[in-house]
Amino acid sequence: MKIYQVFEDYDNYMTVYFDPDEVEDKRGDDDFIIFTQPQSYTNDWVPLELSIKVCDSSPVIPTLSKWQNYLVLHEAAYKILEDMLKSFGEFLPCTYQGAKFYLFNPLTIAEDLDAVVPGSVKRKGNLLSGIAFDQNKLKEVPVFRTKESYISIYCTSAFKTVVESEKLDGLLFSTNLTHY
Repeated sequence: MKIYQVFEDYDNYMTVYFDPDEVEDKRGDDDFIIFTQPQSYTNDWVPLELSIKVCDSSPVIPTLSKWQNYLVLHEAAYKILEDMLKSFGEFLPCTYQGAKFYLFNPLTIAEDLDAVVPGSVKRKGNLLSGIAFDQNKLKEVPVFRTKESYISIYCTSAFKTVVESEKLDGLLFSTNLTHY
């Protein structure tokens, strides 16, 4: 089993994001945009409208993407990944021009599972330059975060395999687990 860091495929797919003003208008705060530490939003969630823009990419909406410390799933990806992910975070409904999307908020933290290899964490300033995970402790965990970098999302090869076999587009996977 391998561990991967998850990235958005900016080159080939449109960029998914939330307008902070719209978020604050609907929620009364924009805490889930600002705070990266995992916290549950299910109890007070108000469905939000996604924004999607073309940067240097093709005008293609991804079925699965990453925005900050969340995964963004089109309804098609949600149907495929719901059972795999539901025990490891929460799904927060949102829409884009009437289409259903979901934010997946990963609430599983590697340190809570004692899955960060002791002595493996290294930093250069604020950037994470080294980290290793105990794969045995993450065997059943498809997606997780770490206290060393709450904004990074990591996954196991089981998650990557499902994403690739189901042709869910919009993510890139790297074996480089650091910030550079």
